[in-house]
Amino acid sequence: MTQKMDGTAPAAKRKPHVPSWDVLRTAAFAAVAAQHILGAYARRPEIGLNEKLVIAVLFEPIRFAVPMFVFLFGAALFYVHTDRPRYLPYLGKRLRQLALPYVLWSVVYLLYTEKPVTLRTVVRSVLYGDADYHLWYVPMIFQFVLVMPLFFLVRDALRRRCGTRQRAALVLVGLFAVWLVLLAWHPTGRIAQQLLVTWRTRIFVPWLGYFAMGALCGLFTAVFTAWARRLLVLTGLLFVGSAGYAAYLSVRAVQNTGAVNFSCVSFLSPVYAVMTLAAILFLYGLAEWLAQVRPICKLCGFVGRHSYQAYLAHVLVLTSCSLELLQAQPEINRYVFYAVLTVCTLVGAVLIAWGVDSAAAALRRCGKRIFGHPASVK
Repeated sequence: MTQKMDGTAPAAKRKPHVPSWDVLRTAAFAAVAAQHILGAYARRPEIGLNEKLVIAVLFEPIRFAVPMFVFLFGAALFYVHTDRPRYLPYLGKRLRQLALPYVLWSVVYLLYTEKPVTLRTVVRSVLYGDADYHLWYVPMIFQFVLVMPLFFLVRDALRRRCGTRQRAALVLVGLFAVWLVLLAWHPTGRIAQQLLVTWRTRIFVPWLGYFAMGALCGLFTAVFTAWARRLLVLTGLLFVGSAGYAAYLSVRAVQNTGAVNFSCVSFLSPVYAVMTLAAILFLYGLAEWLAQVRPICKLCGFVGRHSYQAYLAHVLVLTSCSLELLQAQPEINRYVFYAVLTVCTLVGAVLIAWGVDSAAAALRRCGKRIFGHPASVK
């Protein structure tokens, strides 16, 4: 590594920003918020069968949200870090960026729901992600952070052993096949069943396929982008087909039970996992096209920068706005109610996220001015 004249190493060259990823982050955040609003709608006791059928159908095209977040996490990790990052500095950075906001929001949700806030309840809620129903995602994604060196070891091993593109493609297909077999496996052992069945969505292992696809995107961004554009029509048809298949299963469940079952399709089942990967590829190609529209690019750039905080905040905004709307307009038409609630949740969560991120940035700048290292003497 070359050094500057004062003996310090130069900063790593910053890679260009990928605007389409902001579009995908915005879409994933909007989709997960819409999922929770549809879930609240489905629990209303007075809605009829036709409304339940519409809810079931509307839910399926936006089911991609969490797999997309995992995909983007893998893409960003391998795009930003060409070389394996040092573990402790990387872990410290992620603790500040991911864990600290998550812990603070967990306390906020405990206070809001009037649960006892003690050291024990906070620690338990943080570890299990159950301070509110959407927070399970953060402990799961942080597991990827903890085992980060393993992924770079796998990458380096594949580079050493796969001398040709054909061999690399065969190995990757084999690894994806192993992942699909793992998703289809229903173990009988107590510990394995606890991990892979009971805690299926809360451990990182079943999500590895989406993360690996993101890693490929991060490592070979130009190639991945070219294929996403080239296969846009085909993957679009697969996306429509997968959403239609899932909608059919959901509609059939509503007709059989009279209730909306959001779990009748899972992106952690082998068939639908393949369909979800195709959906991600389609949405990636679509995002590449949308990112060329300047107003969309600017809006999604803003939302994408604050999407993590917005994800943490959106359930609090949803619940608060719902109560305020019902108190202000108790006789409001429920279609109007949910339309207004959707807008308020999306806009409110993003504005709160912007405010929190801006305050955090101001505190960091203030801390650097107070505790920063003095300028080196030339």
